[in-house]
Amino acid sequence: MKLTLALTALALALCASAGAQDTTGGRVVVPARNSAHARVVNCSVTSGNIRIQTHSRSDVIVEDASNRSNSTSKAPDGMRRIDVPLRGLEVVEDDNVITVRNRFAGRGNLVITVPVDTSLRLKSLNGNVNVNGVHGEVSAHTNNGRILMDHISGTVTADSLNGTIHVTMDGVDPSKPLAFSSLNGAIDVTFPAGLKANLTVKSARGPVYSDFDVTLGAAHPLTQANSSSDTRFVIRMDRNINGTINGGGTQLTFRTLNAPVYIRKTK
Repeated sequence: MKLTLALTALALALCASAGAQDTTGGRVVVPARNSAHARVVNCSVTSGNIRIQTHSRSDVIVEDASNRSNSTSKAPDGMRRIDVPLRGLEVVEDDNVITVRNRFAGRGNLVITVPVDTSLRLKSLNGNVNVNGVHGEVSAHTNNGRILMDHISGTVTADSLNGTIHVTMDGVDPSKPLAFSSLNGAIDVTFPAGLKANLTVKSARGPVYSDFDVTLGAAHPLTQANSSSDTRFVIRMDRNINGTINGGGTQLTFRTLNAPVYIRKTK
């Protein structure tokens, strides 16, 4: 069963079956309807920031932070401000998978409050992504913005073309790979000191720093056929950094072109 909630410029329309407990102003509360598995939140915006925070309840709250941030402006004497919900925001729930889309061409900032055990798939073309306190599988992408994650447990994939990535992990799922990539922004990730990982770093022009004891593997020559019509081969050296941390374990991959990589351990 699918529950769809759409915020328009004039009203909040509720489509499909009933079930939303609170749909007022720029705020949508989606109750938990299936306790058999953890919740998944997919959120995509064209231009704007996404902030994820946690609470101890089982529902998910989606808020238009653009309205909320402007609500402190002074109203004329004897009057109060009535905020209009963000046009084009759509929230769809289907079997504990919640999809949030911003179809409005203008900038809209979203704050989503989720249970701690929630997996996230977040995308902002032009904005920042901020996640705090989530235990699950977290995937974040932005073209022009920063990615900031604090107190994450589980697994992370983070990708920013033109922004920094800063992640602090309290725990790592050893059965799943982690990956971080940025074209023109620094990557700074802190892991628990007991992390066991196989490390691959692909950095064209950026330095790599770590306070882990990394056991480096040897660079391997790669042989490939020449593109010309003769039978010669081209030998080039693999410039990637390959190594292990604490004897090896989960796959940990970093990719960057023009920026430094910092691989830190919790003090």
